[in-house]
Amino acid sequence: MDKYAAFVKKANQLLLGIGILFLLAAVVITAVQVFTRNVFSTSFTWAEEITRYMVIFAVYFASGTVVYMDANARVDIFYRMFSKKMQCILSCVFYLLTAVFLVVMGYYGYIYVVRNMTIWCASVRIPWAVPFSALLIGAGNMLLQIPVKMWQSIKEMKGME
Repeated sequence: MDKYAAFVKKANQLLLGIGILFLLAAVVITAVQVFTRNVFSTSFTWAEEITRYMVIFAVYFASGTVVYMDANARVDIFYRMFSKKMQCILSCVFYLLTAVFLVVMGYYGYIYVVRNMTIWCASVRIPWAVPFSALLIGAGNMLLQIPVKMWQSIKEMKGME
């Protein structure tokens, strides 16, 4: 499992880097769009749409890192009331439920990708399947993290005994 955890860590670095590049590109395109709109009174018809897709992809590329760092949103007020052992058990249950959700998300993402191969985005003229593929990327990226997080929780629980 240590090799898998090392692989996931490297994959996170790569995917987070891609996500950051997408976000930076979106910022640059938006800045150019604002500049050309205010200075030259003209704008690119594709800029808003492509920026939206870049931000979506940035989120899904970075989503695995968020899960890996355990920085995902959840309510911890009741979680902290339990013993450390119970917290580890609850974490494993949380990760199993998250995995089920991600499998469903990936399944429906796949359906949307297949259904939208021949439907085109308005101004960018790419298939709608491209933006919907972000669901597959995000689901796969986050699913990579689940075994590592569960393994860490179980290892932590065994260390308490």
